[in-house]
Amino acid sequence: MKTYLLTILLIFCFTQVFHSQEDDGVVSLVLPIRNSLTFNRFALNPTFSFVREQSKAISVYNKREWVEFDDAPLTYLASYSGRFSENIGAGLGLFQQNYGVLTTFGGILNFAYNARLGRENNLTFALNAGAYKSGLNASKVITNFSDPSTQNVPENFLLTVNPGINFGTEFFDFGVSVNNLVLYNLETSNMVEDNPSQSIQGHIMYTGYMASNGFFDESKFSGLIKSEFSRDNTIISAIAMLTVPKGIWTQVGYNTQFGVSGGLGINITNQIALEYNYEKAIGDFSNFGSSHDFTLAYRFTNKYRFKYGSEDEVVGILSNGIKRRKSKPISRAKAEENKRIIAERRAKAQIERADREERLAQKRADEKALREADTKSSNVQESNNDEENQAQQIAEQKAKKEAEAQARLLAEQKAKEEAEAQAKLLAEKKVKEEAEAQAKLLEEQKAKEEAEAQARLLEEQKAMAEAKAQAKLLADEQTKLESEAQARLLEEQK
Repeated sequence: MKTYLLTILLIFCFTQVFHSQEDDGVVSLVLPIRNSLTFNRFALNPTFSFVREQSKAISVYNKREWVEFDDAPLTYLASYSGRFSENIGAGLGLFQQNYGVLTTFGGILNFAYNARLGRENNLTFALNAGAYKSGLNASKVITNFSDPSTQNVPENFLLTVNPGINFGTEFFDFGVSVNNLVLYNLETSNMVEDNPSQSIQGHIMYTGYMASNGFFDESKFSGLIKSEFSRDNTIISAIAMLTVPKGIWTQVGYNTQFGVSGGLGINITNQIALEYNYEKAIGDFSNFGSSHDFTLAYRFTNKYRFKYGSEDEVVGILSNGIKRRKSKPISRAKAEENKRIIAERRAKAQIERADREERLAQKRADEKALREADTKSSNVQESNNDEENQAQQIAEQKAKKEAEAQARLLAEQKAKEEAEAQAKLLAEKKVKEEAEAQAKLLEEQKAKEEAEAQARLLEEQKAMAEAKAQAKLLADEQTKLESEAQARLLEEQK
């Protein structure tokens, strides 16, 4: 019975994960990291080593799938990934995957570069490059007799390339990646054709923060919807995660092929975190049992504040309340206002600092002059000079101070007079401009009134001419009527 179940499991693994060409043992790179939005995110999409990241982390990951079976799939991954500069994210990982008697071991290198398109928009390009060896784990083969077929499975050294791109806005990310775009076998020096694990993957991700009072204030919500289209299969999945600033996060997910999942994470300290995810197969795979993910991570303290992306609050249960606050999004107008205020404060501080330095220099000069005067006075006393010479030196020193004070007073008075003259000149200029404007307004008003009077006069002349014409017309008509009447009368008399 044990051998029968193992055979079924191996057949399933070969159909879903391995690409076999006449039993050559070629394995496609498929890391089963699909239930977490916190660590090892570059395995979901190559751009995620940069997107929404502010720091770097080292993590150790272990996934045990379908634990009800013996020799079930087992994955180990140790990685170092995150954001390294203003526009660069990167990652490096070592992994081993055991599928019954078959095993793979290798590494994956990630690099992401971001191009800012605006204040909140950016475009990220990334690449995952994997190099690994796949073959038969002889220690896992248990037979009662020699099986030549197990000796014919060769070891292969493979190279794979997975590119990706992501467009980010203030809250949303849209991206596409290609899994196993290129799979090259160094043992045969040939490209692997007809790879069933080659797929196109698209995603939409939302990241936002909650504004409320109490436990969930400033909590971060992340949601990811992902679709994967391969030659023989289409997989739709979704993950939702809520991160509470107290150092706890939880996430739930659904995958049309692998079932439902749920997970919990906690920050033990500000830098050490532990995460667990549980996955339960449903539908046709419900008999395979559950899967378990464990992640132990160490976050590096970020000493630089990057522009794109918000830095989340990180609190551990053993951190004694030490927090690293996140930066909330602010509007463009608010940012410009903050810049203006900061510039004004800096200018004011520079003026005040210059004034303090000037006063300090003057004070030092006065103190030096007094020390010199005291020294001279002491020398005079020691040399038994008479009181008249000492009084003369003191008078000269006093006169010098008074002259300096008078010079400062004159300079201040001159500066004041120049300022008053400048103000007077500006006031006169303003009065002149206002007078010119008033005169111009009066001229325009006078011209308008003259034009209106001229128009009225023309209208009156036109009306008078029309009246005269009308009177003449009436007189002519009256004369004509009288002539006609006179003619009729003469006609009647005749």
